[in-house]
Amino acid sequence: MTTMKSICMREGEIILNEIDIPKPKSGQVLVKSLACGICGSDLHITRHGDEVFDIYKKLGVMSDVAGASTDIMLGHEFAAEVVSFGANTKGNIAIGTRVTCVPLLMSQGGVGIGVTPDVHGAYSEYFIVDEALLLPIPETVSSAAAALTEPLAVGLHAVNRSEIKTEDIALVAGCGSIGLAAIAALRIRGVKHIIASDPQENKRKVAQQFGATHTVDPIQIDEVTFAAKLAGENRVVIFECVGVHQLINSFIVRAPMRATLVITGIHTADTQVNFGYATVKEMDIKCSYYYKPEEFAESLQNIADDKVDWQKMCTGKVGIDGVTEAIGTLLKPNDHIKVIIEPWRNGSLMQVGK
Repeated sequence: MTTMKSICMREGEIILNEIDIPKPKSGQVLVKSLACGICGSDLHITRHGDEVFDIYKKLGVMSDVAGASTDIMLGHEFAAEVVSFGANTKGNIAIGTRVTCVPLLMSQGGVGIGVTPDVHGAYSEYFIVDEALLLPIPETVSSAAAALTEPLAVGLHAVNRSEIKTEDIALVAGCGSIGLAAIAALRIRGVKHIIASDPQENKRKVAQQFGATHTVDPIQIDEVTFAAKLAGENRVVIFECVGVHQLINSFIVRAPMRATLVITGIHTADTQVNFGYATVKEMDIKCSYYYKPEEFAESLQNIADDKVDWQKMCTGKVGIDGVTEAIGTLLKPNDHIKVIIEPWRNGSLMQVGK
């Protein structure tokens, strides 16, 4: 077999292609994709590819002459199986071993797997990873669970970036997978007051299971005012996990004195912000993106140690031929938190965990 099925995004459309199986280069390993989560950033690229490509070009990730038809082979939250090794590899991990890793190719200058043009992602049957980054998946951890290591690491990194103390008040805005990951990390850290804010009741309920001590419907109650009243003299730390850029200025305007805002959502549109409020309040505003390898490994271990109820996060599974329809569902209002693609099979989107 020399070809494989692969999902790519082109001009805002999700396309199932038949392409050549990639060959691992120096330091690289070919792996078979067993499970891959559909990330909010994948949906963002699909909806706002022009904004993303403009940033890529300015950062030098894409050529200035690349057009809107450039393919992005999606998928960066994965569990996979080792198939073969490229040159200059040690081969210490046996073929057939289940693995995951930070989705970067240091062997290609640090490009992101599943988010960079011309780099195979885990929505494909096979893709390439760096041997040096591989982490074997513990036998007790399912492939679907291991695929959640990546979003859990994003949440953990955001919490670490915040430098939150146990007596501080955490306000997590948005209870999708990243918000839940942040809540889990806050609970493990020992933060005593964790407020989960989301307009969807089912997501607020799941947030409680992940460790939220209070829940708020932001349509009914001002979540920032609620947090400030609960805080008293303690600091309020707001984790923006929604990805709606208009909320950034709203949080700055409403935040109490000396609050911290950690921006974790993906924002590629120009945003109007009045920093006068932040200056007068002496706010700390931080942005959180990706994670450290140590945080990724810690997140996998947290799954293995049953510190995270990952089953509550996984709400759907789909085969490779059903991905286009599944993403169409996720681009509309829905109750899903994390849908897992299993590229090795066919099948339409089905709910799990209920």
